Amino acid sequence: MTNVTRVGAESVFAFIAPSGRPLPVEVELGYRADDPHAVTMTFRMGRQETVWLVSRDLLADGLITTSGAGDVTLRPHNSTTAVLELRSDVSHAVFHVQSSEMQEFLNSTYDVVAPGHENDYVDFEAELRKLLDPTS
Repeated sequence: MTNVTRVGAESVFAFIAPSGRPLPVEVELGYRADDPHAVTMTFRMGRQETVWLVSRDLLADGLITTSGAGDVTLRPHNSTTAVLELRSDVSHAVFHVQSSEMQEFLNSTYDVVAPGHENDYVDFEAELRKLLDPTS
């Protein structure tokens, strides 16, 4: 696909420190039509930056009910907030996310690629070529 459509949003998530105290973390959300199932979440704390690739469907479902398993989960906390948990081999982070901000971002992604039409934007032959010949 030569014409890649992208959307992004800036947000502030509340990192819940082990002490229980919330700390603000800047998060950039990104979406690209040529990777229609994924949302990139770039977390910035000072000079440190961490990037997570998360399923768009997981985020949408997690605003309604517990969604995800393993490394990433999202679940409603109350009427305005959802709880995002990220796990790796060495750490576990919990964030409170404003549900309305996440929904607004997801709606902007739906303007780019409607739900259920993600596969219309994936060039499966090109992806298969990449898998079979990683030098291409």
